Amino acid sequence: MPESRGQQAGARLRAAVEHLLATVAPLPADLITWQPAPNVWSVMDNLCHVQEFIPYWTSQALNVVSHPGETWGRDHTNADRLAAVTATSARRLPDVVSAIRQAAAASADALARLSDADLDAEGPSRNPRFGVKPAHFIVDDLLIGHVEKHVGQIARNVAHHQQQGQQ
Repeated sequence: MPESRGQQAGARLRAAVEHLLATVAPLPADLITWQPAPNVWSVMDNLCHVQEFIPYWTSQALNVVSHPGETWGRDHTNADRLAAVTATSARRLPDVVSAIRQAAAASADALARLSDADLDAEGPSRNPRFGVKPAHFIVDDLLIGHVEKHVGQIARNVAHHQQQGQQ
């Protein structure tokens, strides 16, 4: 029997998180909390954001599945989102890495239980740019794709840090 889209999504999330954490693992401690510019997140800011949004977007997708037609989502001013990236330099990297792995495992397990039909359930987003979207949009774009985007942000920080060291 072929894998469901939920099972595939769970596997993709696990892979994206492992790629993220493998990208961070060899980085020196000073780079983890280094902020490239005043309004640019540090590696730790990115990691703390990922730790917060994995359970958030998972719960939003599951809510659309359970309650099609209900409004879902948030914008960039959400208090929980902002709190997750406040005072991150005081956080311990091993604790954040462990929390990300736990969140990803719980999310992947929940996603794997979803059928293809579940992922087609729809609801309107609070963010007007999205409109009405299916649960698989939340999973694919706002959860898995979002983790992948933060890998890119971290890679840009590393490149910028290396450029700074050469000057």
